[in-house]
Amino acid sequence: MWIFLPAFYLAVAHIAGDNVAVIPDMAVYLSYDTFISTILAYIILGAGLAGVAAWIGIQSKQELSALVKIKYGCWGKRILAVTVLSVCLPASALTGGYYAGQMFQKILLVPQSLAIPLSLLLFSFLAAGYGKEVLKVSNYIALLLIPITGLMMAATNFNLNTGSITWVNINWPILIALLGYNIGGMRTILTIEAAACLAKQGYKTIFLITGAKLFEGLFTLAAAQLVLAAGTAGPLALADIPGIYWGKSIGCLFHIALFCTFMNTMAPAMMVNARQISALSGWPFWPSLVFACLLVYLGSYLQFNYIIQILSFTGLSMVVFILYTAYLLNK
Repeated sequence: MWIFLPAFYLAVAHIAGDNVAVIPDMAVYLSYDTFISTILAYIILGAGLAGVAAWIGIQSKQELSALVKIKYGCWGKRILAVTVLSVCLPASALTGGYYAGQMFQKILLVPQSLAIPLSLLLFSFLAAGYGKEVLKVSNYIALLLIPITGLMMAATNFNLNTGSITWVNINWPILIALLGYNIGGMRTILTIEAAACLAKQGYKTIFLITGAKLFEGLFTLAAAQLVLAAGTAGPLALADIPGIYWGKSIGCLFHIALFCTFMNTMAPAMMVNARQISALSGWPFWPSLVFACLLVYLGSYLQFNYIIQILSFTGLSMVVFILYTAYLLNK
């Protein structure tokens, strides 16, 4: 029980744009081919790499920023900044720009050209430490995502067709992009920091973090299956399902819960982006945050497929960084 409940809560806290938007939308276009990439990226390779990151935190008992200074020398901060930004910026453009903008548009009925900058402005102010109470309330509202998704599973003909899932013709670029999205960027930093704080628990911490990743993977598979069962179309295919079954009121509530999920992800993501840009440039926090916001805004107008292609390259660099850091720590 010590492992099960905290792992479940940690998985819920880690639910982000890739779990409720990117992979369900991929399922619309790639059908069951998406499931192979998701199983590998989250349940097998993702859980394994999360375990490695947890081991790094337990062994070092330090935050990643402090560890890289020791293991990589004077270039450590810059190596970490480049590696984290290579995943976090395109992921932020996808979650905080493309998807959050579309959700903001659905809720406020404003043009997307206005919705994207407004949502990024909100995330940036939250990243700067303003509106902490708003973020607390947002965390609670985002929890509605779990029971509503459970109700959707009960209302939909939820039957996973395992016969359609084959282990041939794996789309490796998409797999690596999802793997980088899943374990890269700020998630690695948070995982190592959490493991360092729980270092006294020893290897139970690795089981906790690995278990959370497994729960997250199962939830993501359920979201993708819901989209296929309901037959909704992207973008944000998952968001349309509650409105179909229970009307506009529940649909709007689910939209708000989804936006709060994006907000809970993007506030720390923008803070991480700003800090890494500051580490590279030497700028103070606010100019770095403005520049990060500009990069994410411009990136949100890139085509979906192009952002995924970028993540397929940068995600691999994050995997190499985690494994090499573990190797240096074990030497």
